[in-house]
Amino acid sequence: MKSAALGLAASLAASMSGTCLAGDLKAEQKFTDTQIGFDAPASYSNFNLSISGPNGIRASAESKSGAPSIDLKSLGTLDDGIYHYELTASTGERIPLRAGLDDGREGVRPTSMLKSASASGHFQVKGGTIVKFDPAAREDVKRQK
Repeated sequence: MKSAALGLAASLAASMSGTCLAGDLKAEQKFTDTQIGFDAPASYSNFNLSISGPNGIRASAESKSGAPSIDLKSLGTLDDGIYHYELTASTGERIPLRAGLDDGREGVRPTSMLKSASASGHFQVKGGTIVKFDPAAREDVKRQK
């Protein structure tokens, strides 16, 4: 009986570990040969797009309204490999703050914040251009480490 309860608790904990304040950002990928961009509904604001890739390549872009884009050509020569992107934004919905936020300002502290949403994924670069993602290439990268 004790092991059954422990197993149930473990499976509940595992299923809940994926939940967080950030929900799924409903944004459509708009990738070209060298540009990463998204179409997102107008109900989102305060966007941040970041990418990371082989050999320490990192870039980010922000926008108050409308999803930003990043042109990989602006980063110089790109190494072939798997790149990761993350797009975050705020919804118009406010959620309560559970702990006081000390923002260093005098006066009343905020009691709520904008709810966030995010989307992330991978893309592959070959020969300096974005190509359709090949999961087998990711396995090759893992084997090389």
